[in-house]
This record gives sequence, C-alpha cells and structure tokens, in this order.
Amino acid sequence: MPKILGYTPSWLSRPSAGFDLFSSSNKRPLIDSQHGGQPGGTSEYLGPRRTIAHRGSEIFVVVDNQIRWADLSILKYEWESSQRKGRGLEDDDALPGPGYKLLKAPISEQIRQLSISPNGQLLAIATSHTVHVTVLPDSTKFDDTTQSPIKLQTHTVGPTAHVLSQSPVVNILWHPVGVNGTCLVTVTTEAVVRIWELNRSNRWSFDSPTLAIDLTKLDAARSQQDNVSPSGMHSGRGFSADAVDMEIASACFGGTGSPDESAWSAMTLWMTTTDGDVYALCPLLPSKWQPTSTQLSSLASIAVAAVAIASQDADFLGDDVPWNTDQYDFISELDAQEPLLATRDDDITINEAIYNRPKRPGPLPKLQGPFQLAAGSLVDYLDVSDIHIIASKLEREEMVLGADDESEIDVQGENLGLSAAIICLMTTDGRVHLFLDLEVVEGQWLPATAPERPSSVSTSHELILIEALDTLDAEAISENEWPTFSRDPFSRYSFYTTHSQGVFFFSLDHWIKRLEDELQNPTTAGANFRLNMLRESSGTLRECILRFDQDCFMGNQISSSPSANACIILYDSDLGYFLLTSTNHDTHPQAATLDMPKSFTIKQEPFSDDGLDYADLHIDSNDSTADLGLTTHVARSAYEPPSTFWNESSLLQLTSASLPAHRRRTLKDEIRLSTATLELMTSAHRLMSNETHAIQTAAADLFNRCERMVQELRTQIQRVREVNGRAEQLALGGGDEHDIEGERSASERLGFRAQKCLEKQERLTDRMEKLRRRAVKLEGRAVGEKEREWIKEMASLKQVICRPDEDEDEDDFMSDAKGYEQTENGNRPQPFYQRYDELRDMARELVERARHVKEEDGGKTRTDEDAYGISNEIRKRKVQQVMALVEREEALVEGVMMRLERLKVA
Repeated sequence: MPKILGYTPSWLSRPSAGFDLFSSSNKRPLIDSQHGGQPGGTSEYLGPRRTIAHRGSEIFVVVDNQIRWADLSILKYEWESSQRKGRGLEDDDALPGPGYKLLKAPISEQIRQLSISPNGQLLAIATSHTVHVTVLPDSTKFDDTTQSPIKLQTHTVGPTAHVLSQSPVVNILWHPVGVNGTCLVTVTTEAVVRIWELNRSNRWSFDSPTLAIDLTKLDAARSQQDNVSPSGMHSGRGFSADAVDMEIASACFGGTGSPDESAWSAMTLWMTTTDGDVYALCPLLPSKWQPTSTQLSSLASIAVAAVAIASQDADFLGDDVPWNTDQYDFISELDAQEPLLATRDDDITINEAIYNRPKRPGPLPKLQGPFQLAAGSLVDYLDVSDIHIIASKLEREEMVLGADDESEIDVQGENLGLSAAIICLMTTDGRVHLFLDLEVVEGQWLPATAPERPSSVSTSHELILIEALDTLDAEAISENEWPTFSRDPFSRYSFYTTHSQGVFFFSLDHWIKRLEDELQNPTTAGANFRLNMLRESSGTLRECILRFDQDCFMGNQISSSPSANACIILYDSDLGYFLLTSTNHDTHPQAATLDMPKSFTIKQEPFSDDGLDYADLHIDSNDSTADLGLTTHVARSAYEPPSTFWNESSLLQLTSASLPAHRRRTLKDEIRLSTATLELMTSAHRLMSNETHAIQTAAADLFNRCERMVQELRTQIQRVREVNGRAEQLALGGGDEHDIEGERSASERLGFRAQKCLEKQERLTDRMEKLRRRAVKLEGRAVGEKEREWIKEMASLKQVICRPDEDEDEDDFMSDAKGYEQTENGNRPQPFYQRYDELRDMARELVERARHVKEEDGGKTRTDEDAYGISNEIRKRKVQQVMALVEREEALVEGVMMRLERLKVA
C-alpha cells in the first residue's frame, strides 16, 4: 500500500482558490428531490460519475453543469507563495480572479462523464443520453489574465443516435490503438457499440459512426452478411428476453496499448451486464488503427502457431474451428500492407505506422460470451456497476525474429507479470470480485457465409473466481449506489475504487509472482492443491485511502442517494503521487498525497507542451528512512467545516415557491390566524427544524473534535514530560566524578557533557590523522613506469615457470604469458614446467633402464662391448653428463622458484 503522506492540502481547503474551483456558485441549494439533486434533470440518474478529468497537472471539473479548468501546480505554488509572504488570499497582490478558467460548451443536459483523448486535444462529454466532443484550448491560454469564459468548439457526436429517445449512454472510451488518439467508442445500455473516427476537418465523422454493432443482433448473426446495425431513431423495438439480459452496466478495453501487454488486449472490448454476465468483442478495430511496437510481431507468432495446431487437428475437427485460419488471414493481410506515417493536426509527421483494418475475415467480430463464472456457491447474483481488466503480459516466446525493439517490452529487464488476464467486477454493494481468465481471449470473427450446420465444438469459456472483497458496510449501502474503478499509473496490478463511503486501494502484487510460477511450472502433480491453497491465501492488499464523512451528504438535503466522483490519480513533479476526488452534494474536494514507490515505471502522458510523445518514465527511489523501517509523522485529515455553516437558508425559496402570487403580499402584513397561515408556518417549521438540526449536528461534531484534540494534546504533553525526565536522568548520570551533587544545574551538566564529547571527538580525529600520515610514510614513494613493467615481466615469468593452482584453469593461467600465445592452429607452446617434468621423467627412466641392464648382464661387459662397439667407460661418461645436466636444470629451477618467492614476499 502506498503510504499516506497527507490528506486534503491547505491549498484545496477553505479559503483558497483551489477550494473555490470545486465550490458551487449556487448559494441556495435545491430542495426538490425528484430531480436527483441535479438541476435540469428529469429523472434520478443511476450510473457512473466521472466529472473530473486531468491532462498532466491540469484538471477539468464539472460544477453547476459548467466545466472549470485549472492547473493544480499553479494553485499550489500561488498559495504557498502567499503563505510565505505572510499575506492572505484577500491581499491586493494576490492573483486576480477565482484561480480557474470557465469553459463554455452548449450543453443543456447534466454532464455525467468527462474523458480526455490520449493526445490531450479533445474532451469527450457525456450526459445521460447525449455525447459531445470539444476541442480543448492550449495550455498557454491559461496564462491569460482575462476572466472572460473561453468558448469551446463543440461537436455533437451522433445527433440521431445519442438522443433522449434512444438508450442511455453507459461509457465513452478512447480506443487504445486509434490513430492519434481520435477514435471514440460509445456503449449504451441497450448493448449498442459504436466506433467514431473523429476528424476535426470533417463534420460528417461526428454524425455517422464507422462501425455500429447491436450486440443482441450480433449474438444471433451467423455470417458477415447479416445486418447487425442498431435500429433507427423512429423504428419501433419490441420486447425481447435477450434485450433484457443484455442490459450493459459497464464496458472497458482489455489493455492500454502498452508494448508489454498481450497482442489482443488493446483491441478487446469487455462488457458486463447488470446481471453479471461478461462478454468480449475481439478484435474491435476502427478502419485505421495504430499498432504498438510489439503487437504485429506477436500476432504473427500467435497466428502461425494456431495454424500449425489447426493442421494437426484437421482430421477430427473438420471445419468446426475456423478461427485459426481467420487469424492467419488477418495477419497476412496486415503484413502485405504498406503502412502510412501518422501526422498531427499541424502536419508534423510522427514516426508511427498506421494500418488499415483487414478486409478478411471481415469487420464484424464474434460476440464471445457469456463467460461461465466458476465461483461455486459464492456468487449467486451479481448486480454489477463497473468492470476493470488487467491485461496479461506479453510472452517473450511470442516475439518473432525482427521485432522492433525487445527492450521496450520490459524497462527493468525482467518480464514480470501474469500470463493470464484478471477480470475485476464491482457490484453495487461495494464488493470487488476478482476472476482469472486462463484461456486468453483471442480474435474471432463471424464467418463470411453462413455455415450449413452449427458448430459441434464447445466454445465455453470459464472465469475462475479468486477472491471477493467488501468495501461497503451493509448498513450504509444506498439504493442508488454506483461504485467505480480507477487505474493506478504505477502498477498494472493495482487499482482504486470509489463509492459514497470513501476511496479504497487494491494491490495484487503479493500473489501475482506465486501464481505465475505455478502456471509456468510443467509439473501437474498436486497442482490443484497448490492452486486451492493460493486461492485461499491470495492476500490481496485492501486499504482505505480516504474515508468520507457521511454528514457531508446530509448537509444540503438534496437527495437521498449520495455518490462520489470517480477518483483520478496523477503524478507530477510538483504534486507528487496525488489522488483527487469530490463528493456529489458536498462540493468540497477530497485529496490525498501518497508516498512514491521505491521503483516504478509509469507511462507518461502522451501529450505535452510541444505535443510530442515521450518514453516511459522509470524512477528508482532509494528512501533510507523506509529501508530502516523508521516511522515519520502519521498523516491526519484536517478539519473542514461542513457546508451547513455556509449555505444560505432555504426559507425564502420555500415561501416564494409554495405561495401563489396573489398571497405573497400577505407576508408583509400582520399575521392572521387562518388555515393558510398555519400551513405556511408548519412548512417553515419543518424546514427550519431540518436546517437547525444540521447546524446543531455540525456544531456538536466540532465540539467533540475540540474535546478530543484537548485530550490528545494532554497525551502529547505527558509524553514530552516523560522524554524530558529521561533526558534529565541521563544528564544527572553523566556528570564529572569530582562534581558535587546539586552544585551544577541540569543545563550546565548537559553542557559539560557535550563539551567532553566534543573534546573526545577532537582527540579521535587527531589520532586518526596521525595514523593516516604514518600509513602514507609506510607505503613509500609511488611505483615508476619501469618498475611496473618489471613487475609485469616477473608475473609473466611466473606463469611460464610456476605451476597453476589446483582451482585455476591452465588456459586462463597461461593467457597472459609472453611467447606462449595460441597459434593460428589453436596450439600453444609447451610451458617450461611441463618440459622440465618430461625431462626429469626421461632421465629417471634412462637411469632405471641402465640399472636393469647392468643387473641382467652381470660380468658380460666384454660381450656387450663387442656386440655394440661401445666401451663401458664411454657409457659411464655419457650417463654422468646426463645426470649433471639434470642436476643443473633442477638447481636452475629451484633458484628461480626461490627468487619468485622472495619477490612475492617483498
């Protein structure tokens, strides 16, 4: 878990420009709850709230159905500058204006979701039924001191598809492999998926999607010729059981387009229904797409292996499994294409290839699912609110020869991760279900023509439940609760969840390595037992980062369905590891500053001031304090006054709304006893009771906090006294032996002891300096160049004469000897000690043979002399000469050895 360094900072608290960024300008909250607490709404909204988006350190927030733009780094810097100078925000030299820019877009419906394109130039805005795309201003425009609102260039996406008469919009997603990050994917509750390839110079691209798929029709389709497009705006749609079962709750892509992900992840759209059924569309591609550096090579390797397996199984499978050949056709057409280079809007060429979607097998993928949830009795019914996919890692075996750069696969040099995908489902009761997908989803297409008979091969796909974790208290679950997921930029196997009670952090890193080792282990004996043990002790880390005060949801009395914004997590050099969110009705920002991991790799934002892409960022943080296990300060959230203290009373609004026009003038007259007056006073009493109760509750909470702070302060004072007592005891025990008790005060004794320590330190320093000087004198003068050459020559001579050690290789020992280098034939001259051994053995053999001959012949010396013509005198003389030579060689070798030993000692 990342350590919490601090909660909502002062530059986001009242009274600061950061607080005003999230504050509503409507001082009188609405009391009518039939609109779900949102102005302009017609029905209570049930769905995700993602009204905070960021581009680097710049954030875009929806307040009062208006988009506000601010830079958190600037807000922090200006606040800290004003605090350092000792001025408040009301000072004359402070920044003029509220500290944010107002972006105007012609959107009348309540904004529910914001999503910034990967290139940082477009902002997708979704209401309950409509979708809009605006062109974001450049960051340089934020420096403009004018306070006038910035009018955005806004386009309506699907003016006939996403309207109030059609199904609500569930998700707006930017395709991970879209060209320059301009491909938008919209998903509706009636299981309709549309791909929009946006082009700012072509307004038709905002009106008509390049691909529209109705999943209910796709599920029943048998070939590419079948009509799977959604029904028109004025066409009626009757009741269907499939339509009820296919009510989409959430959707997301299986990957982020990173080079270390599996090839099919970024082009796989995962969807979940409200009943918990999980579906997948793979591959879902626009007409033009931008693959990653490892995607094509990995797809080629997978397709070739699949065709090889299909050819082996063709005898008994027949034509029932055409997916392998479809994948081969898909990658073959990609290889035959000549890619284009991507260009930005300013006509600058980017070194990234663009490919067309292959015409074979076709544009329509097969709907895979619903997948079987192997959860046993743990999961009976899932009321799902959101889905999050953790992509499987890219296997190095899938990389074929000729890949772009294998170093891009893993920055740290190790292919860490899991070779299986993890599906995370969040239910409305705050429970997170983790499923393991061992059968990785691959590309499947509808056949070109309808088959004559249905396939007999089973296509069941099973998801194994690993763990189910609760984050919400059962007593505090709201009827309209809608928890959401948020990605962690530092780890693929970590994520955050947000709901009305707070923000929770989840990390799967503790058991990913063990599971991967088990999956890669070829031994199957006892595998089921080990997997069950791993499932029971998976140990997923679950920690609460932020805990929302439930009183903030009741302060405004707007709606009985509290919810919170999906949190955003950003990394900036000025802000650090920063988490930000806000509640629905209490518009105060909620934030937390987290500690940086020791070593992490994050994908930099694909947009910057110059608009160019940058490489991934890898940082190694060596925190000695963390290594030593030392605990620093314990972060505590600062007290923030509830909005009850600041909101204006709704009494005037009630009286003006409940009374007809002809009776409003009676409010200025004397009070008369009547039924109308009693009814008015009863309504006013009811409203005032609620408001005074909220104020009383907030005041009581403040009083309790003050009482608790006093008690904690007393505890801290007591601890300081204990530390002071220990210090005094140490001071009393460290005085001089000749001092009389009570003669010196405690401060004098401490000073005397500190002086003694300083004197001792000086003595140790002088002694160490003397030792250093003596060591320098013992070392003598520096060795000259000729002496170094002589030492090298002696070492080479040692290698020629001396024998190598038992643990030393002879070739390594003789590698640096002069005159003994290997020849072209790979042979090396024989060392001296080996020649000496051979000569000594030869001499011994000759002497032994001579002795044997002498013993066998006895007194037949004359016969031998007659037979060979050699006298005994000559023979004896030659033997003596040989022995003298041997003794001379032995003496020479022994002398050289003794000299080398003396040199070694010296």
